[in-house]
Amino acid sequence: MPRTARLTRDDWAAAALDALAEGGPSAVAVEPVAARLGASKSSFYWLFENRQALLEAALERWERLQTEAVVAGLAEIPDPAERLRRLVHGAFAATGAGDLALRLLTASDEPAVRAVAARVTRRRLDVIEAAFAELGHPPDLARHYAMVSYSAFLGAAALRRVAISPEDTHAYVDAALAPFGIPPRAP
Repeated sequence: MPRTARLTRDDWAAAALDALAEGGPSAVAVEPVAARLGASKSSFYWLFENRQALLEAALERWERLQTEAVVAGLAEIPDPAERLRRLVHGAFAATGAGDLALRLLTASDEPAVRAVAARVTRRRLDVIEAAFAELGHPPDLARHYAMVSYSAFLGAAALRRVAISPEDTHAYVDAALAPFGIPPRAP
């Protein structure tokens, strides 16, 4: 980012989110994030009270961009099978998104991280469950299918580095959805 531009809270939050994705919550610290931005540490304090406020801004950005924006886009797809197909394909294709979700769910003792990770997970599960319910599955089964689907997403994030190549993503998504009666996408 050019030094001539005045950095905003969102610029700092974006850089902090990158740090969070790369190194977890402990990587969100004022000096390294300032270095990423080419900014002075003192400029941080014009926008944030402390490191915790920066971490919370990064988490809010993650929730807004990688959950709420996705959910809003999915709401425009009337067919629940197509909605699930696009959701699962997008989730499996976005390698960093899965890695970050898995990291935030498993690797932090920070209350702010745990709270946002739990809220995001519940929101995502609700959306998936609703789509399965729209396909005619009873509520308990729709909830179980949502859990299995999200577990596959998190598992793929863990395995992607050693077992799932980007070229296999379409086939993997089709195989992951087939047990739920969702046919493969048209070629």
